[in-house]
Amino acid sequence: MNFKKISLILCVLFISASMFTIHSASAADTTTNITFTDVSKNHEAYEEINYLVNLGVIQGYFVNGKRVFAPNDSVTREQVAKMVVVASGNKPLVVNKSSFSDVTAGTEMSGYIERAIQLGLFSTNTQGKFLPKKPITRDEMSFVLTKAFNLDTSEYENIDSPFADVGITNPYVKYVNTIYYNGITNGTGNKYLPNNTVTRAHFSLFVARAKNEKYRLELPVKGTSVPDTKEVIGLVQVTTDGLNIRKSKDSSSNANIVGQVNKGGKLSVYQVEDKWLKVTYKGAYAYIFKDYAQFLDADGNALGTVQKEVTTKGAINLYVKATSSSKVISTIKGNEKLPVYKTVGGYYLTQVNGLPGYIVANSTTETTEQPDPDPTPTPPIASGDVLGRATVGDLNVRSEANTTSSVLFKLNKGDSVKVNEIKGYWANIEYNGKTGYVHKSYLKLLNQNGKPLQNRIIILDPGHGGKDPGTVMGSNSEKNITLKVSTLVKQKLENAGAKVYMTRTGDTYPTLQGRVDFTNANYGEIFVSVHVNSAANTSAQGTETYYAISTGDMHQEDIDLGTFVNNQIVNNLNMKNRGVKETPYYVIKNMIIPSVLVELGFLTNDEDRNKMTNDQYVNLFADSIYNGILQYYKKQ
Repeated sequence: MNFKKISLILCVLFISASMFTIHSASAADTTTNITFTDVSKNHEAYEEINYLVNLGVIQGYFVNGKRVFAPNDSVTREQVAKMVVVASGNKPLVVNKSSFSDVTAGTEMSGYIERAIQLGLFSTNTQGKFLPKKPITRDEMSFVLTKAFNLDTSEYENIDSPFADVGITNPYVKYVNTIYYNGITNGTGNKYLPNNTVTRAHFSLFVARAKNEKYRLELPVKGTSVPDTKEVIGLVQVTTDGLNIRKSKDSSSNANIVGQVNKGGKLSVYQVEDKWLKVTYKGAYAYIFKDYAQFLDADGNALGTVQKEVTTKGAINLYVKATSSSKVISTIKGNEKLPVYKTVGGYYLTQVNGLPGYIVANSTTETTEQPDPDPTPTPPIASGDVLGRATVGDLNVRSEANTTSSVLFKLNKGDSVKVNEIKGYWANIEYNGKTGYVHKSYLKLLNQNGKPLQNRIIILDPGHGGKDPGTVMGSNSEKNITLKVSTLVKQKLENAGAKVYMTRTGDTYPTLQGRVDFTNANYGEIFVSVHVNSAANTSAQGTETYYAISTGDMHQEDIDLGTFVNNQIVNNLNMKNRGVKETPYYVIKNMIIPSVLVELGFLTNDEDRNKMTNDQYVNLFADSIYNGILQYYKKQ
């Protein structure tokens, strides 16, 4: 009986050792090459495969007692998860409950998959499944390698790819660019083949190159066929549909048209040549008309409004990015007056001869004849056929535009007045034949020209940012979702004539008080803060919107605005309605204007997360916020 038990145990151990696996190498494996019967010494990946074997990344498996690697088989998502987790120096994550319906908790692969997701190496937008046996594609592979080995993508964002089959609108373009320019892959000819699957041998090559520079490829010689991204001087966004991209500066013939870009498309600029911009398109230099594109800042955002003017102390450099290590666009003479659009660290974003760039802030002085924009920027002025409805009772109407002048009379809540002019936070109004000044934060401004949003000053606040990612789920973070949605809302509002300011336009972190100060400095009329929810219980889902009550606050306006926005999202995206609630969040409690904070949905819920990470639904979220604001201003 005991002999039979021992025999059975030995059989189990033998079978287990023979099963397909990619587990850590033994002590002996770390010092010698493993021989695979299907990988000869002449194989292109022979050295790299053995390098990974010695790291414990791969070991192959046995077939009929012979060790094989199956180099031509497609590598699967679960195999990729294990290889990159081990190669990047991480360990499996043990969980009691799997994050995916098709992965069993407690299995070997579960631990590596969970760790890979925690590290943000895979997109989780797969309807609650990981698809472990699905072969990985080359575009997905570029994302995994870039994230796993912390490759810097900053040089390769918003620029075209050297590969003809990876356009600038491809969601993986910056990751493909990154592994290309880091010598990890050179594609096939001028193509990357983004939708092709990756073989086990090729993925071993790519992992070895990402892990160890010894194995990296030499980059091709930079030239006209492969533009050098280090020579980029700016980024533009196309402002019209069907803009022709030409291989030369000749608009008289259609023979040199190599493609077209629609409105919103972004292109890297290498040179401004009179009325032409030299750009890259499908891995080669090309040209577009300058009049049909607008320059963006280094983060890919519109420049915005001028905050102040400065004068250069002496000759200074204009840089592509807010760092002296980036490319110098040009040198600016001393005593030159320059506009400042924003401050990034110790640099100012400015514009010279129509080309934006960054200058060292302390190499300039503020132009004395210009008013200091902080905290009192040049007040926006609005006039026309505008009515104002008092949102509070006992509202003072003063003789002058300040809080110390005499009170002429008072308005009751709901009284309508004619607005003659608005300057900063003060409105000159007319009521029953009498005129005076009212702080506009206590008036709901209602256009009577059929354009409810025209000239209305709206502040959008994308939650979190910079060092504060907010709630995170895999590769998805609150700060990225809120910025994406808010940017779309801004575009829609501006198209309707509104003046829109965002508390952040890139991956920065304004403090809570900084967001309040920003709103006051820009004379905001309503404030909408955009956030994403989370909960320990993954079944929690839906949209909810908050307002705050403070002394003298017109909270009924908050409730109106919040209700319109909340209901639009719920109805348009079929979200669970969690209602409009009162909670004293800092940014809305400390505002003197109608202010709401909307939680789009729960990142921790599969259904909500799938919507918030899908571009079609993201646009619906933006449409809903826009329509909620429009409803608010349509209500008389």
